[in-house]
Amino acid sequence: MSTPPNALARELGVTASAVRRWLRDEVDRGGESGPWLIDDDLAARVRARFTATATARAARPTACTVEGCDRPLKSRGLCVMHYNRWDRHGSTEHRGGAEHQRAKTHCPHGHEYTEENTIVYPSDGRRRCRTCRRGATPATSRR
Repeated sequence: MSTPPNALARELGVTASAVRRWLRDEVDRGGESGPWLIDDDLAARVRARFTATATARAARPTACTVEGCDRPLKSRGLCVMHYNRWDRHGSTEHRGGAEHQRAKTHCPHGHEYTEENTIVYPSDGRRRCRTCRRGATPATSRR
């Protein structure tokens, strides 16, 4: 009797692709292609392998590792929202509006925002790079 990988995966609580990946790595099909036909002996080996690793899989976190977040994992122990934040600016913390701008340490042309090189407008706190401002032509500085 043959068992398809999907049925074994459902039985073991893993994905069918994980079962197929293990089969590709462990079983020599002798050049045969097509769907996997898993006999009882091979099914027993698959069950033994995935049963042995069940405790390690159960120990892995299933929810986001950020404190207070219970969303399911995407990658690196983070949910989709926290992963995207981490990918964008290297932190899982929310940075919106002005916080995002204040976190910048250099102007768009690469000059560092230091006290000597930065003009801060007191009305709204915007910053300008003095180096870029000095290099601007009169037509562009009047905008």
